[in-house]
Amino acid sequence: MNNSNMKKAVIDQIILWIVLFTIFVSFLFFIIDYSNAVKVKDNTDAIADYIGRMVALDKNEADIITGVNGVKDDYFTPAQVADLVCTTDSAISNHQVIINVYTTIVNSFLPVVQNNIHSKTVVFNESSESQRECSITLSFN
Repeated sequence: MNNSNMKKAVIDQIILWIVLFTIFVSFLFFIIDYSNAVKVKDNTDAIADYIGRMVALDKNEADIITGVNGVKDDYFTPAQVADLVCTTDSAISNHQVIINVYTTIVNSFLPVVQNNIHSKTVVFNESSESQRECSITLSFN
């Protein structure tokens, strides 16, 4: 009779260790996916800051895209000149450059992210008093 109690205890211990291992692995994947999302957000923020500064200085799109390809991490596909869309609204004279960088991140583990990263920056327009708004969408390799 004592052996049957031991068998139940061993089974309970095995189930406990399986549950603990599953929780540990899930937590590990959460940390990895969350750090990847933060890394992508930081990189898109840096790209938005760079584009904002270059547009404010009235650089041409080809030079801006060359710089973006130098700032971006390797997991993004290289940006093309046609990807950067800028509009100038001369009716608004607020000396602003508004930059929107959109990225779609493939992440099925973090539903909170909703697979969209949006970085926005607003800088002082040093080249004219008109408002310029630019947007670019980055994609992964």
